[in-house]
Amino acid sequence: MSVIKAGLIGSPLGHSLSPYIHERIMEASGISGRYELYEISPEELPKYAPVLMKELTGFNVTIPHKVAILPFLSEVAPMVKEYGAANTVCGQVGYNTDVDGFLSCGIPLDRKVLLLGAGGVARMMAVETLKAGGDLSIWARSPEKALALVKECKEKGFEKVRAISSDDKELTGDSGFDTVLNGTPCGMWPNVHGSAPHPDVLKDGGTFFDTVYNPCPTKSCMQVRAKGNHAVSGLKMLLHQAIAAEKIWAPDAHFDDERLSGILPDLRKKLWEKSPMKLVFTGFMGAGKTTIGRMTADELSIPFIDLDERIVQIAGCPITEIFKKDGEETFRRMEHDVLKMVLSQPGSAVISLGGGVLTQEQNRKILSESHSMVMYLEVDPDTIWERVKDDRSRPLLLAEDKDAARRQMEDRLSSRKASYEAGSDVILPASEEKDVVFDRVKNLLLP
Repeated sequence: MSVIKAGLIGSPLGHSLSPYIHERIMEASGISGRYELYEISPEELPKYAPVLMKELTGFNVTIPHKVAILPFLSEVAPMVKEYGAANTVCGQVGYNTDVDGFLSCGIPLDRKVLLLGAGGVARMMAVETLKAGGDLSIWARSPEKALALVKECKEKGFEKVRAISSDDKELTGDSGFDTVLNGTPCGMWPNVHGSAPHPDVLKDGGTFFDTVYNPCPTKSCMQVRAKGNHAVSGLKMLLHQAIAAEKIWAPDAHFDDERLSGILPDLRKKLWEKSPMKLVFTGFMGAGKTTIGRMTADELSIPFIDLDERIVQIAGCPITEIFKKDGEETFRRMEHDVLKMVLSQPGSAVISLGGGVLTQEQNRKILSESHSMVMYLEVDPDTIWERVKDDRSRPLLLAEDKDAARRQMEDRLSSRKASYEAGSDVILPASEEKDVVFDRVKNLLLP
């Protein structure tokens, strides 16, 4: 097998994962070759496209060249004609492997489907849904774009498609959709706290697919999984469209599915290196924030930070002593300063917050402005009491009267619940044993 020379053209390309992805695919498939980035502006495309077609085995195409590359091609695959865009070139022939990537994700399409967005990737998902026999509703921020996509689909001979608005009863009622496809950029890095529009329309047991792959997983994927439904990240589509491109460039190579599947979790790790994430656990005392946080950090091989422990290190004394000597107001100021410090540290990390952190609006604000995902471990009062009733290190439990301490604990939990919910991206039931809760967290974080 000859050595292949491939790459990616587009602009900008500064944070592209393509070289890493393709190098891993080539390694897993026994392909000799190299993959490089070629940052080319629209003005430079006429100069460089013919040269690269001669010098390279092939190349991928990303924004803003997926349509602009077409005049330079001598031939295009049927999918390119259907969608009017090419993302892969071999010789002078254009292909669209976005379709391969999407279909490789195994999203159920032969049912009631809601498509969010009406751009290029949404057009592809719309046609594939209708080909599969789905009943398709399209929502877009611009109603005109949704109507234009519906018209385009009907011109292709499909009838089970319509545009819907935000006040449509299907989006505001209880009927729901079996599958929701997000073709919008909502929740894309760096706006990690954003989520796909209309997140509550998925039926129980339904499937959500997010074309956004950075962060991985997105807030939307995590919220869907937290409710017990199935969510697939766009990172899987990114990987499989790259595999499809390699199959075009190196058709004689052996592509082993088992070896290729091992790339996905490593790809998420690489993504977090380029776009660092902080995974933050919040909740009342006894919720398991530190225990689950440490287990999560070990699973992901990233650092763990317990905010209370960091405060104790800086203050040089226990938190109970800070409360006694300086009062809660002083402690809360210190807590805010330490939170701000750990969020600004480089790299990904898991952070466990003290139970009162989110009661302070300034803390909720800096978390909402950070590249973090906040998970609220929600535990019922009875479970919390059983976990903490004998812990004398907690200021709230220093009262000699156990009944009074419990009432105070329940009142404090009730008063904080709204703050936990307001400051969190995901709410996760956490009253069970730690292994059960940890399994839920791992499911949330699947790439």
